[in-house]
Amino acid sequence: MEHSDDLLFLINVAMLVIGHELDAIHKAEWRFFFAATALSNEQAYRLFAALHVPLVLLILWNLHSWHFQIGFDLFLIVHAGLHWFLRKHPLVNFNNWFSWLWIYGGALLGAVHLVRLFAA
Repeated sequence: MEHSDDLLFLINVAMLVIGHELDAIHKAEWRFFFAATALSNEQAYRLFAALHVPLVLLILWNLHSWHFQIGFDLFLIVHAGLHWFLRKHPLVNFNNWFSWLWIYGGALLGAVHLVRLFAA
């Protein structure tokens, strides 16, 4: 893999983990994920935030795995599709250009990265 492909993948990771997930905290995305539970808003927030620690560790551990990168890129594309499908759900509030930048920009760059991986 070329250095530019590595950089592109790292941008994808940053768009999801930093951009989108910080936006998700701002938008209180845990209210959607834990709506059907008995957790309080504060408990759901804490669980949502805490679950990101092993998620980020998993991503960091697998940064150089070609198979993981393919899966991650595919996830970015599916993730954008889910956000599009849920865009009118009352508990999903990613309804502005800033949120769309992280979600759909990540999907676009994920697709570009996939093409570059398979073209190499």
